[in-house]
Amino acid sequence: MAIVVNTTASNVVLQINADGVDYAGNVDAAFDTGSANVYTVPALQDVTVNATPGTFTWEQLDSLSQQIVTTPSTNSLDMNIVVDEATFFDASGSSLGILDTVNNKTKTYFRLYMNGQASNDRYIQGEGYLSGLAPTVSPTAPVWVSPLTVLIDGSFTHVQIP
Repeated sequence: MAIVVNTTASNVVLQINADGVDYAGNVDAAFDTGSANVYTVPALQDVTVNATPGTFTWEQLDSLSQQIVTTPSTNSLDMNIVVDEATFFDASGSSLGILDTVNNKTKTYFRLYMNGQASNDRYIQGEGYLSGLAPTVSPTAPVWVSPLTVLIDGSFTHVQIP
């Protein structure tokens, strides 16, 4: 089944909770009990999901080929956003805005909905830290745009909405 993102009401949505509460790895709690602090990051331009296992390689004298084993993965979400004043500075409830979340190194809980939020749609979730913020503006691009990365602490999990 393909993930379709160009139909009415089906779109990629990134929600975060950066309220500073340690939900001890329970992302569901961050979105259920902390729901007043969840906000949607508006104006996503693109999103890349990175799940990259590390590797260790070595050579042996009795082989003409390299040996390889995997090491723990480095996971992240990379995106570009059009800077929205409300979420960049203020956010929702007691969640920090994007700028303060980066500056304060506040743990972020996230859900990335791949194809909307209807029944049977899927999302990935996890926890991590916002990074890579670098807003720019120019005469040929007269709105503030910025890269943004969520550095994942641990693994992604995926969920299908019932």
